[in-house]
Amino acid sequence: MTTNEPGMPPTVNQITSPTEVRSLLGEPLATPGARLGAYLLEGLFVLVTLVIGWIIWALIVWGKGTTPGHQVLRLYFVNEKTGQTATWGHTALREFVMKGLVGGFLSVITFGIYFIVDSLFVVRPDRRTIHDMLSSTLVVQR
Repeated sequence: MTTNEPGMPPTVNQITSPTEVRSLLGEPLATPGARLGAYLLEGLFVLVTLVIGWIIWALIVWGKGTTPGHQVLRLYFVNEKTGQTATWGHTALREFVMKGLVGGFLSVITFGIYFIVDSLFVVRPDRRTIHDMLSSTLVVQR
């Protein structure tokens, strides 16, 4: 691990193993299984609440740095550089812009290949998907 200025924690990009990331943030990274579970819960909630309920719930919990499915599994988005819980705006950027608009568009033009590749990135040592990297977030479990 390399160091930053004295007194400053290292950034995630300088960390090479998940163990170091955990110690930097003081919270364990979400496992690939937990992230898959959250994804499946999101789909279930969308169906059960007829989309409208999920949208309202999502708009409320984005302020806590999470989504409905992630909230149930106690998964939260944190800023990769500071370790602070993502703000409403940062979560909206991650979920709506990066994951929804950009990811959706790229998935359509690549016939779903982007979605598969993005999903498989979760098994990397730092457990970050493409949309995590684009939005500078980590997913941690509390």
